[in-house]
Amino acid sequence: MPSSACTNGASSTPDALISDLLVKLSASCALQDLQENLLGSLHCLGWTDEVTTLATELLRAGRCETFDDVMEAVLASAEGRTHPALGSKSSNGDATSNGTNETNATNKGNKYQATYDPLKYIEEVDVRIPETVVDEGVRGLKNILLDVVDLEGESTPNGDKR
Repeated sequence: MPSSACTNGASSTPDALISDLLVKLSASCALQDLQENLLGSLHCLGWTDEVTTLATELLRAGRCETFDDVMEAVLASAEGRTHPALGSKSSNGDATSNGTNETNATNKGNKYQATYDPLKYIEEVDVRIPETVVDEGVRGLKNILLDVVDLEGESTPNGDKR
């Protein structure tokens, strides 16, 4: 059994340990606090706005028709996977909606240049969770676990946890 096993008389089977841990975690508000902190970090970094914009543009462009379609495409993007609704890459690496090399050309005779191309946005946006937030979540979860688990071989003066 790894050195992180509970030592306070809890069951020693993995399922029982997981059950005991979940009971202890659900009795505190630590996980909810961590979730709120991580969501706040994502919001401050603009991630939630990027996800909302991607979902909206997928619907507007007709690349997705249902909530489930949008969720599949956004999750694929968040995981760094390809998805038909997100477009494809042409042979030279430029993102396009149909595999051809498209440019964001201006209308001839129009003095206003289009700066926002929703199709290009869909194909180029990166909604993977930023590594800084992942690291923050891992640290937070470790701290929560240290508060609810007695670790073998981890003793401090006065017999306190940690």
